[in-house]
Amino acid sequence: MKINYLTSNFMKSTKFFIGAIFCLTLVTSCSDDDTPPPVLEEELITNVILTFANVADATNTVIMTSVAPDGQDGASTEVVEGSFKANATYSLSLALTNETETPADDILNDDIIPEADEHFFVYAVNDMNLTMTRDADDIDAADGNKLGVKTTWDAGAAGTGKVNITLVHEPEGADDSDEWGSVTGGSEDLNITFSGVEIK
Repeated sequence: MKINYLTSNFMKSTKFFIGAIFCLTLVTSCSDDDTPPPVLEEELITNVILTFANVADATNTVIMTSVAPDGQDGASTEVVEGSFKANATYSLSLALTNETETPADDILNDDIIPEADEHFFVYAVNDMNLTMTRDADDIDAADGNKLGVKTTWDAGAAGTGKVNITLVHEPEGADDSDEWGSVTGGSEDLNITFSGVEIK
């Protein structure tokens, strides 16, 4: 009888131990499933300035400014000053800042360029004869694509249209083979369209 009693207690203890392990595994599995996916941290950009400088005429510049006091997801104001000259070539300089900080954060030089592997500029032009190439000394990402901070623009015949600039954060894939650039996935740090751009 003692043997049966010990055997019975051993069996009960073993079942309890196995049950406890099963419950612990189940709880652990559930908590892993509840872990939220990582959130992409977008840059806070309030001011964007595109300055196109005529490489043959220092007096001719086109300045496109976008101001979004609460960041690019909020309301913004776009202004275009100056016009392109037909058949002229321009060098583009970019300035991206967060003016909610004092002094203002230089987002382009402090965040975007050092993290070129996590960013990519896409450009587009509509209804006008304006082309763009990424410069040979543009910033190269690890995948070989050029970031798009150093570009050259050529104005063709006279006309009026739109210029768009988009900055994508952590794209799944980027491609600069058509110069303008394209991406898959990621999130937009900014997406700005300037209207009423002129070539004269």
